[in-house]
Amino acid sequence: MPHSIVIVLPPREHFRAGDAGAVALTVYEFCKAGAYANDLVVFGGCSEHFSDVAYEYIDASLFWLLGRNRAYALACIAKLKQNKQIKLVEVHNRIALALAIKKALPDIRVALHIHNDPQGMAGAKTVAEREKLLHSLDHVYCVSEYVRKRILDGVDKNLISRVKVIYNAIPRPVDEGFDHIRQPWIVYAGRFIPEKGVLELAQALSKILPLYPDWKVVFLGAWGFGHQAGKSSYEQSVYSALTNVTDQTSFRGHVSHDEVMSIFGQASVAVSPSTGVEAFGRTTLEAMASGCAVVTSTSCGLMEVAGDAAILVNPVSVETLTQAIIPLLEDNELRRDCAERCQQHVSAVFSLSVQVASLDKARTGLLQ
Repeated sequence: MPHSIVIVLPPREHFRAGDAGAVALTVYEFCKAGAYANDLVVFGGCSEHFSDVAYEYIDASLFWLLGRNRAYALACIAKLKQNKQIKLVEVHNRIALALAIKKALPDIRVALHIHNDPQGMAGAKTVAEREKLLHSLDHVYCVSEYVRKRILDGVDKNLISRVKVIYNAIPRPVDEGFDHIRQPWIVYAGRFIPEKGVLELAQALSKILPLYPDWKVVFLGAWGFGHQAGKSSYEQSVYSALTNVTDQTSFRGHVSHDEVMSIFGQASVAVSPSTGVEAFGRTTLEAMASGCAVVTSTSCGLMEVAGDAAILVNPVSVETLTQAIIPLLEDNELRRDCAERCQQHVSAVFSLSVQVASLDKARTGLLQ
């Protein structure tokens, strides 16, 4: 394992094509595109993995005795101590894990990559905790300016330089969205939980779709990873809201990332009506990059993804969603203009080459 950079995933993160989440997909794409592609290895707690990225399975088999997180941290530290060439460790979304590695290996640079609101994470909820975190670690990467502001909230201004925004990015070309006829599909992709606004969307569509019989809605996802679609009471309430348009509705449950991107590439409209805290919003970005006209909310980091390209609703309600979606169904030019703005915004801000270059620059600084 002759690598100088180690990327540590959360212990339960699936680093494989079938069910990789936002963190795993971001790590995978950045690993393949960066200048340090041949110098890094990914540590993860799942034995199956992408075959074209260097990977080490971390066996936390003592979790029944120590607890999964503690056992995983100890196993990672033991593996890191075996390789004297390691100069930098990047830990994704696990504050305690990053601090444990830095304490055990103080001579190695340790950076933390935060994908959620830090003030909702153990170890960063208070100003004192955030200052300790920034004093202890060498650098913190944030997936949005929203996350950066939240971690710097109230802390010593001398620590600002340790925090940098590295956006999630899109590797595929974003200028191929209009070379084919798009299907009259409205797509939602994500979890079926109240803070994602899925019920409000379903209730709006139950009113909209009868007026537009050529249009259909495709729902991708379920309550959570590993959950069978339709098992929660919330999902059942979404299904019930659309009983009057069952012939225009498709619930496909969990599908692979490739299938999500394929559907986005065929669809005309995508909606991500989150009402909760969104640190970034990767599926919104993917829909924009794929040539959909996107309707989304003003929830935290989603505004950065949307820019002035996507259509924003605030607040999220049946009425605001109805008012945003209907014009897109009726006006082809409006829909096309929105989709083109979305793709241009993604190309300008979220291209993989731009974000990887920013990450590699930060890495070079740490390694030197």
